[in-house]
Amino acid sequence: MLKGIIAAVLSKSKERAKGVAEKIGKLEDKNGIEIYYRKLDQDLLLSVLVPTDYPESIIDLVRAASLSDVLIYYAEEPFNSFDGELILLMKTLGKRTMIIGGGDRARKLISDAGFSNALFLERPEDISFEGNDANSDDGYAYIDRVFPVKGVGTVMLGFAKTNIKAHDRFISLPTKEEIEIKSIQVLDVDYKEVDYGTRVGLAIKGGDYNKLKDVYALTKGKFVEEIEGEIEVLPWSSGLKNGFEYHVHGGGCYSPGTIEVEGKKAKVKLKRPLPVRAEYLIVSPSDNAKRSRIVGRLISSASRI
Repeated sequence: MLKGIIAAVLSKSKERAKGVAEKIGKLEDKNGIEIYYRKLDQDLLLSVLVPTDYPESIIDLVRAASLSDVLIYYAEEPFNSFDGELILLMKTLGKRTMIIGGGDRARKLISDAGFSNALFLERPEDISFEGNDANSDDGYAYIDRVFPVKGVGTVMLGFAKTNIKAHDRFISLPTKEEIEIKSIQVLDVDYKEVDYGTRVGLAIKGGDYNKLKDVYALTKGKFVEEIEGEIEVLPWSSGLKNGFEYHVHGGGCYSPGTIEVEGKKAKVKLKRPLPVRAEYLIVSPSDNAKRSRIVGRLISSASRI
């Protein structure tokens, strides 16, 4: 069965990030977050994500990093506050991480941040994804594009974060309506079933495009509109302020939300529903370059229900 690995290339320089991705795969999609593909073997597809608007904006960076299984950080002197922000993001997400370049200074920064298992490489050509395929089931599909196709109907592009079969039924977010998968394509090839990590095109049976055009996730029934749990306020940030609105990110999806903090507990009321995740990142929409915009991590009690 076809499955995939999702990797994100992170750098304060979008040109450097693109350069790394070009050495790994072939550019196939330029929709905000660039996507490069490479077939690792007959049943394993690698997708490499490059956010193109960082450091000016942090939204796509966090979407790409939180969606991915593997993070690749291009380290380059002189280091600045954006490198600190990237290192904090990688450490907080706790995913498999590769560091390219940066020499002894990069090793010290990564060590000081508390990484214990980062892999240091000299060149992008040294990257190997052997053993990095994830055997997971997050219970949803991430959707980044919805459009109508004549003779087919509504089509959604995204990533399977769970097993998907033709005729499976999902709840679409934010509409909270049930939809049925009519057919599945991967790189213009039809499939009856795909597994975790695969970049997919999903034709929706009888789906009204005007109702579905803003869909960003398909979930197998579980979603949250309010999150409660333990909060960790992260270093180098401006901290969290009660009653303020932040961006809440999880698995590539995000929603604005108002946060209330009491001691080590927090509650966030979301403006739109999100798939259930064990943890969510709390991100400031501010463009203040002096402090990290990654401000907190919320460990959700809903994931333990």
